[in-house]
Amino acid sequence: MTSTNFQIRWDSINTGGSDTASSATYGLRGTAETGAAGNISSSSYQIDQGYRGGVFDQLIDFSLLIQNQSDERVVTGLSGSVITVSVTSISVGDYVVLVQDKGESQVSSIGQVLSVGASTITVDALKDGGTAVVVDGANDYLYLLDGTSIDMGELSITDMSTAILAWEVSIDNPNGYVVQILEDGNFRSGAAVITDVSDGTVSIGADEYGGKSSDTTLSDSTFDTADSAITTSFQEIATESAAVFESRNFLTLKVAPSSSNTTGSYAHTVSIIASGNY
Repeated sequence: MTSTNFQIRWDSINTGGSDTASSATYGLRGTAETGAAGNISSSSYQIDQGYRGGVFDQLIDFSLLIQNQSDERVVTGLSGSVITVSVTSISVGDYVVLVQDKGESQVSSIGQVLSVGASTITVDALKDGGTAVVVDGANDYLYLLDGTSIDMGELSITDMSTAILAWEVSIDNPNGYVVQILEDGNFRSGAAVITDVSDGTVSIGADEYGGKSSDTTLSDSTFDTADSAITTSFQEIATESAAVFESRNFLTLKVAPSSSNTTGSYAHTVSIIASGNY
């Protein structure tokens, strides 16, 4: 039983209850009993009589959303949550990332499409990393978040390659959740590697690789305040301390090779997990 202000996880049932009562939108755990209640137990069993204590099945839903670099659209305007852009192949329910000044100084935000017009889309909200996107029509782009792998594109010593890894988490755990990341090894091509960032900033031409989170409240890593190295140990990239619905954040990956880097196809595998705080 719920309203906008409260939630009762279990209603009282004396008779007529069913342990499997459900529909497409609810599930109810109940028992058909008299009004009397009680229990007996030993070291090896417990018997409950009456309407049993609630079984709280705490759930978490996690969706990973990857920037589709091949679906680049020029953005010419932004007013609130309305984005002026080519709407071809964009559908209600799609997740998108809006990028201002793509590259070294880019600012990004993510959202889910609520409606599609003739030349605009409206998103439910724009989640950024603490700095709002400002569109001036120069080097501003929109991408679908429907990729299947991270694509850093062709690397250049005179430019910075970026990619967005986003996620959405819903959890009914009152202590919230944590999202963590690890890698299988350095960003590499055979024995050649692009060095993990160590000074807090990935800089053009500096032979550096790292990422920064949009979550500005991290306490167990530096991903919220600086470009940080991804390692072979799990590190925190997002967190919430309460039950939450459709909580979104993202990681901006950055690569900046130098003239000393060996030509090749660089890659590695990153793993991202979400888990409840207990």
